[in-house]
Amino acid sequence: MTAAEPRLHRGRGWIAPVVAVVVWQVLVETGVLAFRFLPAPARVARAVLETVVSGDLAADLLHTAAITVLASLIALALGGVLGLGFGLLPHLRRNAMASVDVLRTIPAVALMPVALLVFGPSPGTELMLAVWAAQWPVLVGTAAGVRNVPDRLYDVAAMLRLSRTATIRKIVVPAVAPSWLAGARLATIVALHVTVTAEMVMAPAGLGGALVQAMQALNVERMWAYAVVCGVVGAAASAGLRRLVAVALPGSPAGRPVSAT
Repeated sequence: MTAAEPRLHRGRGWIAPVVAVVVWQVLVETGVLAFRFLPAPARVARAVLETVVSGDLAADLLHTAAITVLASLIALALGGVLGLGFGLLPHLRRNAMASVDVLRTIPAVALMPVALLVFGPSPGTELMLAVWAAQWPVLVGTAAGVRNVPDRLYDVAAMLRLSRTATIRKIVVPAVAPSWLAGARLATIVALHVTVTAEMVMAPAGLGGALVQAMQALNVERMWAYAVVCGVVGAAASAGLRRLVAVALPGSPAGRPVSAT
């Protein structure tokens, strides 16, 4: 594959969204789509610009981004440590992995009413829910990565007479890094989704809270504007994380986009 081919594939990926927006604009302007709560893309873009000029978007984006980034960092540390423990300690894995499999299937959305009643509508509650949901991909990926470390690497550690601590630090952790980073990519996106949902359900703050407030006020253009911004933030976060992993681990599958081929 030449250097130009990845850029060509990314360029092709924009064809469908651009065509969809153009068709949407034409159908609304011609009256084919005459829904009260479906404004034309041009009006949505104008609403986005208004939120930028007013400063509302910056404040809401900062709140959501702060919760997401902090939750992701905590989940990466917590999931990484627990994943190493599950991978390195067979006794712990046999006795606790079944519980992990049960706990990680509980949707964070289902826990929101409980968290709201117990802790109240606060940024701390949003943070706990985001950490809860984001830690599992890191934990499971890290544990699987530890179990898949080739035996020959342990043979090298034994030949070099490395202590157990040195073996973990110099052999296991570098070998598990791609699995950990792959989990990190997924964990950050999960944290973003849970944060926005928590803002919509519990507290009128951030991108999710602003979206719900616009909906309740029947400000359709502003509602769609925040929905579009949420999508753009998610796409930008995914692309940025993929690029970061590709730079940190050149050639690693963890830094490659999902491909149909």
